[in-house]
Amino acid sequence: MGFGLILVGLALLIGVEAGFGIVGYVLIFAGCRKLSRIHDDFTVCGILALLNIPYSAVSALTLFKVLPEGNLITGCLNVTHYIFSAAMFWYFCMRIRAIAMEGDDHKLASSALRNGLMSVMYYLWTVAVLILPFIRNTVMVGILALFKYILIACGILFLLSCGAKITTPSQMAAEERARMKEQEKTVKKRKGE
Repeated sequence: MGFGLILVGLALLIGVEAGFGIVGYVLIFAGCRKLSRIHDDFTVCGILALLNIPYSAVSALTLFKVLPEGNLITGCLNVTHYIFSAAMFWYFCMRIRAIAMEGDDHKLASSALRNGLMSVMYYLWTVAVLILPFIRNTVMVGILALFKYILIACGILFLLSCGAKITTPSQMAAEERARMKEQEKTVKKRKGE
């Protein structure tokens, strides 16, 4: 349905600075495209994922010393990456929340809101650390790194619950057909008695 591709893409974002984000963001885009065939409005999330690919590519080139560190282009690319990522995760979570609310799944809706808020908080906090050098220190960077891994773990758990709780129209139709067949068997059995 698309959640599996997004899940693998999200897991690859752990190594976004090493270039794994290139594949990760493409997988997130592909997953969002699959979801947009079933539920509207996931295309925007996929496009936001593609907008993050240059960051991962430049970060990998910088990490492997192909490009110099600390130039203005890299700094601007970092800030735009965090803004696009915050928008991507927020948009995805709010779309899942809307779908969950339509299906009266309040637990999934609150989980979507929590993950969306955590994502935006992380990315805004990271932008603040990048822009304001006086709050940038080893402790702050360490806390951000830890929060990033917690955020990815929460995102993976959230996607697993999405895949389990959100069904496609074809899945619902198949379940309805199976239920109808079961009812027909029960009726035939009763008539045979």
